[in-house]
Amino acid sequence: MIKTKSIYEPKKTQDGLRVLITRFYPRGIKKTNFDMWEKELAPSQQLLKELKSNKKTWSQFIVSFKSELEENKESLQSIKKLRREMKTNNVTLLCFEKDGNPCHRHLLKKIIQNPKYLNMNFQTNFTDNHA
Repeated sequence: MIKTKSIYEPKKTQDGLRVLITRFYPRGIKKTNFDMWEKELAPSQQLLKELKSNKKTWSQFIVSFKSELEENKESLQSIKKLRREMKTNNVTLLCFEKDGNPCHRHLLKKIIQNPKYLNMNFQTNFTDNHA
């Protein structure tokens, strides 16, 4: 099973393997709060900047993020690794966003659960209003 939560939420045993998927290290977080740090599963700094400055809508972000993943061999390897892991253990994807909406960890969860999303368009529950 694969879950998502903020790195700032308390650690629970049912989280299983806790995977940090941020580009930058979170302030105030000890390394014991997660098991792995998969930076290659984070959006690029440029893509994050474009989203936060409203130069990209959430829908545009999705397309760009998927493209970044598809073009990065290390990202694809990490996705495969987490797919294998989730077959036998809980996996929790961790990011900064406290409410998680919108956050790339939800997109990544869908991709890990069903990698065909990397090769086709898909819709999410999120709107373009991410401010």
